[in-house]
Amino acid sequence: MVKLASIDLGSNSTRLLIAELNNQEFNVLHRIHVVTKMSENLEQTGEISSAAVKRVYSALRTFKKLIIKNNVDEVFVIGTAALRDSKNADELIENIRKKFDFEIDVLSGHDEGITTSLGVLHFMENIENFLIVDIGGRSTEFIYEFENKIISQSLNLGVVTLSEKYFSKLPSEQKLLDKAKFDIETELSNLNINDKKNVIGVSGTALSLASIFLDQQFFDEEKLHGVQIDLQNVGNINSRLLNLNEAEIITRFKGVDPKRAATITSGIFLLEIILNHYSNSPIIISKYDILEGLILRKY
Repeated sequence: MVKLASIDLGSNSTRLLIAELNNQEFNVLHRIHVVTKMSENLEQTGEISSAAVKRVYSALRTFKKLIIKNNVDEVFVIGTAALRDSKNADELIENIRKKFDFEIDVLSGHDEGITTSLGVLHFMENIENFLIVDIGGRSTEFIYEFENKIISQSLNLGVVTLSEKYFSKLPSEQKLLDKAKFDIETELSNLNINDKKNVIGVSGTALSLASIFLDQQFFDEEKLHGVQIDLQNVGNINSRLLNLNEAEIITRFKGVDPKRAATITSGIFLLEIILNHYSNSPIIISKYDILEGLILRKY
């Protein structure tokens, strides 16, 4: 038996998974996410802000204590789009190494997608003609199978970048929505992906969508895995969100993390366009993602 931890320094959230591996059994002991908004204003400044750095440090302090308490044998830490793109990424990576003794592996968009697929497909066996969609803060990963190979493509659009550009004031104006839709569809047309029968949604946007769909009064991830939501319901939820401001989203959708209220509208807006583009089938929600994939990649 071995205890392992994985940490994802994402563009919108910093997340921790602690799992126990015993032969072929994968038991999740702890799974925590903190909205740290590492890519906030990154588009304008080119750097991760000092406020975002403080939020990341705060999350990592909590994670470090939990890792020590659980006697974890090995820790794997990754960074994604925000650390790929920021001018001060090297400085932050070095400071985290000194403060927390974490070595960070900054993944390319391709490697991010492949690692995500390991986590998703391990817990969703025998699924064919799939497209895994992972909407992050600064990028969106598309993972699928082609000629018996796993292919990963990355789109430079995420909930934070979309929110800052088109959804900075909620509800957003129609002319901004039209521009956002046009820009997203233009980006999607550049991806060489055929229509897929099974679209699998992972991470914050997909899980928040499922929580809204089930009308959860508090976020319960255990009840979200495997939930299927058809395009009409995704569209209905998107329409509701497009008419609400941030405070109304927090009040009406108890299962959504209040810190995601500023970005959930852009995320589900993006997701509906993706579903219309690639599939008429319901989206399948997976609670498993890159955190499990990171551990499975190593063991």
